[in-house]
Amino acid sequence: MSIPPGVLEALLPRQNRPKPTPLASFSGGVQDVTTADSDVLYNKYDLLCPRPECGSIILLSSVGKLLERPSVTMEPADKTPSQLPSLPEPPANTEWWLITPSPMEFENIGFSKPVDLLSSQDGKQLKLLLCAQCDLGPLGWCEVGGTEFWLSCSRVGYRVD
Repeated sequence: MSIPPGVLEALLPRQNRPKPTPLASFSGGVQDVTTADSDVLYNKYDLLCPRPECGSIILLSSVGKLLERPSVTMEPADKTPSQLPSLPEPPANTEWWLITPSPMEFENIGFSKPVDLLSSQDGKQLKLLLCAQCDLGPLGWCEVGGTEFWLSCSRVGYRVD
């Protein structure tokens, strides 16, 4: 039995992983990571898993639309993963990347089961978005069965190289 070409290489650790740059590293904040098309601001860079050891590409540039909207509590305040910044408490606003109309717009994203304790403003259950490669999250959220997927601008990395 022979191993098909490329299989062993695919299983070995990647040497040239993209390096995620956190939003906090940009002096102009979210304005430094956007590009304008008409009156709409899009992500200027590929969005990456923020974990430096991972760097998986989550979304290609110019796919996510920048919007400001109320924050969402995605985990208990004392349970924020140490590698992810805390989000402001609702109803405070924060910046989000909106991805529509389907999860097929992503390069690599994972979804939680519906989270019983979380619901949208109209009572629909939410699923949390996470890195499909290493399971770091929550990076964002979506309504169950919805067509809008929201990534926190501060919880993803940016590929600037």
